[in-house]
Amino acid sequence: MAASFGLSNVPSPNGIVLSPDEKVLFVAVTRGNCVWRMPILADGGVSKAGQFFTSYGPSGPDGLAMDASGRLLVANPGLGYVWVLNHRAEPLQVLRGPAGHSLTNLAFGGAAGKTLFVTDSTAGDILRIDMDVAGLPIGPNKISMGDEA
Repeated sequence: MAASFGLSNVPSPNGIVLSPDEKVLFVAVTRGNCVWRMPILADGGVSKAGQFFTSYGPSGPDGLAMDASGRLLVANPGLGYVWVLNHRAEPLQVLRGPAGHSLTNLAFGGAAGKTLFVTDSTAGDILRIDMDVAGLPIGPNKISMGDEA
């Protein structure tokens, strides 16, 4: 059984992704309509959890992904957007889905890792977007979630 990471009462935690250096954890907080940023300590705990990005609209962020250059991608189903944010949470790009559709999750793939796959829960479709930067490779989990037996 997994141990607590040291956070509780997060309002609808959803998407989760690490920074490229695996020293920062980002969590989509759907009901809070924001993304939290949490530095990871050497002992595996977190420090100074805080709001990184604030969205707007009828529902908050859902899925998250990180590209190899450290840009955070945030799916916002209420707006039908995928935000592409820099390290200061400034929007560099807004990828818009079909009008009235709900973009919920995302993952990088394809031969060069530059294809962004996005779920559209309204239509039940998987959208494909060619990106200029590859997604961050997903490797083995290196965060200790407590004592393991």
